[in-house]
Amino acid sequence: MGLIDYARVARRRWLLMLAVVAACVGLAAGYASTRPTLYTASSRVYVSMATGTSVNDAYQGGLAAQQRVLSYVNLAVSATLAERVIRDAGVPLSPDELRGKISATFPPATSLIDIGVTDADPDRARLLADKVVAHLRRMVDELETTVVGAAPAARITVVDTARTPSAPNGPGRSRYLLLGLLAGLAFGAAGALLRDRTDRTLRTTQELDALPDLEVLGTLRPGAPEAEATATGRRIRARILPAADTDTAVLFTAVSKRSHAQVAQAAAQAVSDTGRAVVLVDADTSGHGSSARLPKDPESGLAQLLENPAYPRDAVVSWEAGLGVYPTVPVDGPDLLPLGKADRRTADLLAGERFGELVTVLRREFEVIVVETAPLGRSVDAIGVAGRCDRTVVVVELGATTWTQLRTALTALGRAGVHPAGAVVIPRAGVVERIKRIAAGPRERRGD
Repeated sequence: MGLIDYARVARRRWLLMLAVVAACVGLAAGYASTRPTLYTASSRVYVSMATGTSVNDAYQGGLAAQQRVLSYVNLAVSATLAERVIRDAGVPLSPDELRGKISATFPPATSLIDIGVTDADPDRARLLADKVVAHLRRMVDELETTVVGAAPAARITVVDTARTPSAPNGPGRSRYLLLGLLAGLAFGAAGALLRDRTDRTLRTTQELDALPDLEVLGTLRPGAPEAEATATGRRIRARILPAADTDTAVLFTAVSKRSHAQVAQAAAQAVSDTGRAVVLVDADTSGHGSSARLPKDPESGLAQLLENPAYPRDAVVSWEAGLGVYPTVPVDGPDLLPLGKADRRTADLLAGERFGELVTVLRREFEVIVVETAPLGRSVDAIGVAGRCDRTVVVVELGATTWTQLRTALTALGRAGVHPAGAVVIPRAGVVERIKRIAAGPRERRGD
């Protein structure tokens, strides 16, 4: 993969990457908040021996001092010294608690000892460090004095006194957040690549070229303006409904789980513009068909005609009654046979002979019949209806339709002896459009 491919993956999976980064930064912030803030005050001392003035005496004294360093390190963290420091400093700590705060180390082959005290209060850390050094010196003097009144054989001299620490130990909060950000970017990128490799969602029109028997008739964006819908309708008309074609029924059905009534509406309007009598039949039992655009739900419609056969003209709604799809188009648009009040039997009746008889009657009244059904991802209505129509057009929504869904739909139609005349592509809506669609009311979304 090249840089362009990685950029495309990031563009498609930016939401996943953002979620992972936010989660990692949040975890880092939570971990940082649980870490105690501790300060360490340190002091350095030097161990020396009382020796003669010769070079050999000085050398022997240095070796003796180095040998004593390890013993003095153990004295610094002893319980006896801790008890003395507690009594002197008056701190509310037990000897074991104080010993846990004291650290004593020494550089190899030296006579130096580094003594540190860690505490949540920087001032108390410095105070305790000074007290530990002071009492260590006294204890060494006591232990190294073999004769009363004589000078001790070894002594400890303070080289660096403890200072009040200005910064806490360990990485600060900003460093934890930075580590969380870097980890989030790494995990987010890995997750995006993995998701992209395993995702079988259709995202571009070019991907449909892998199906040579499925011609792309056009594209229509969700909520497209009238001019764009008109142009798409004309392309559909030119390819599957030429001017000489009459007594024809065309089915439009979506492959995904979302209806797209605007495709059937655009095709019906384009055919009507040629002067042919067109009726748009809303057989979308999901309730998201063209009937959703009517000002009010009709009392009679397709569902009632299937239950109680009657003259279909009585249930047809004329354009001026309010499809309202193209406000600039007057009364010369297609008529609409609304769904009506559908119930659990409506889908079964669509698959039976009654719908076929109804289509036969409509063929005598209209030159072209445009039928829309519930999407194949939600219902099998289209499989039964397609057998009553002359042509079938599938609607493929990019970003919401997978290869599995498309192949399953085409296979199901093929088993029923139906071979789609083409596909209309619905491009994936942008972020703003998707937010608007989510925020819109149910009736407004039903027309998508």
